[in-house]
Amino acid sequence: MDIKIGDIIKKRRVELGLTQKDLASGICTQAQISNIEKGSLNPSCSVLYAFSQKLFVDMNYFFDLNSNKPSQHFTKIEHLINQLKTERNYDSIKYIVDNELTLNSNKYSSYEKRYLLWHQGISIYYLSGSIDESIQRLNELVIINPSTPLDTLLNINIKTSIAIIKQEGKYYTEAYNLFLEASEELLNVTELDHTYQVQLKILFGLSQTLSYLGKYNESKTYSLKAISLCVEKDTLYLLADCYYQVGYNLIKLDDLEKGQDYIKTAISLYEVQGNTKMITIVNEQLEKLTLHP
Repeated sequence: MDIKIGDIIKKRRVELGLTQKDLASGICTQAQISNIEKGSLNPSCSVLYAFSQKLFVDMNYFFDLNSNKPSQHFTKIEHLINQLKTERNYDSIKYIVDNELTLNSNKYSSYEKRYLLWHQGISIYYLSGSIDESIQRLNELVIINPSTPLDTLLNINIKTSIAIIKQEGKYYTEAYNLFLEASEELLNVTELDHTYQVQLKILFGLSQTLSYLGKYNESKTYSLKAISLCVEKDTLYLLADCYYQVGYNLIKLDDLEKGQDYIKTAISLYEVQGNTKMITIVNEQLEKLTLHP
């Protein structure tokens, strides 16, 4: 089915919480907006340009059949947040998110606001250690019966974050069940690219949680699945962590030599990534595991 300009204008208007009267103000009449959205009136180039300014999109947005495409401003913020996450720089993430929600909230769709609030909730946990507040905020962001694949994927990411926080709070059984729930929901998201990153995060989370529960063989299975997925997708994302996890489990299963080999591979991968912090941590863990398996 063809997507008309009027449909795209209406979708973006509703996302930003604007009424037809709000959008029409200073541009045209409310009746004209109504007719444009119904498809019975085509806007002129000058009117369309005015709409683009008020809706915080460029002109190309109205001619893109993928009306779920994020705004350019959001894409830049999303990229910056992802960079800061790899550095575990939650101070900067919270500063950026708080600033965007205060100064630019009207630029964002409901999905984009949820994305920002998700990272606000994560940052609160890592900066203050408040498990209850963080989980409460994150739970409030989960949508019942999401209507788009993007919303479904964001739900899965949020649930995975809750599972990680519960795991770090030593609520291992709850964390394990949440990881499994997220994994099952991910099977229904087939329309989007790069879902493998979420899958890797879930597999690694399951592996870690099972190790904490003393189920080393099951944990090893999930880490090996994650390593295979990394190889298939040609990505270093979580690859070093998964090699460490396999090595840890092997040592716990009394296979010291093979376990050491996996952990040394993890260290080599951290070196490739220039992750000096993890190199130090894993070297210390390897020494402890070798002395006291």
